[in-house]
Amino acid sequence: MSKTVKTNLFSLLFAVLIALFIYSCGEDSILNTTTNPPDTSCTDTTLEVSKIKGKVTFVDTNFIRTGGVYLISAYPRSSWPPMGPPTSYDTLRISGNNLSYCYSLQGITGADTNYVVTIGFRKTTGGASPVMSVYGCDTNHNISCWLMNPATVRVGSTSGARYINMLSWSDTTKKLY
Repeated sequence: MSKTVKTNLFSLLFAVLIALFIYSCGEDSILNTTTNPPDTSCTDTTLEVSKIKGKVTFVDTNFIRTGGVYLISAYPRSSWPPMGPPTSYDTLRISGNNLSYCYSLQGITGADTNYVVTIGFRKTTGGASPVMSVYGCDTNHNISCWLMNPATVRVGSTSGARYINMLSWSDTTKKLY
């Protein structure tokens, strides 16, 4: 093979590698969503009365796509473990394999109260809803950590909470409660 052909072949190969590198640095469509912005969009840092705000980051991608919704909920500490509906909840609309979601629990009114914040899956058919994370224990399977004395978030008529960030399983078979 002549030296000119080798030089041209090397130049072509180099150009193809550069093009592939540039193409691979493009935006990821999984993170380009308006319904579930990635964690970098959790930029609303305003402390608001009667609200709990933060970010949920799932540690796996075993999402259930049908038959229910993922919820982040706030229960008064006085009614823990939960035997009824939460004081406030937010639906997490799972999109692609996006792992981080912003949330805002609103309408928490009344006297200053300590709340237990959880992430669970609510089935559309009703029945038991598994809890995959509890604030302060996250994905820890040490039941005594959260069942006997869960971490709480204080919110009330003149206060709110922000940066209540949590890790959670998406796989409901890894439920904590």
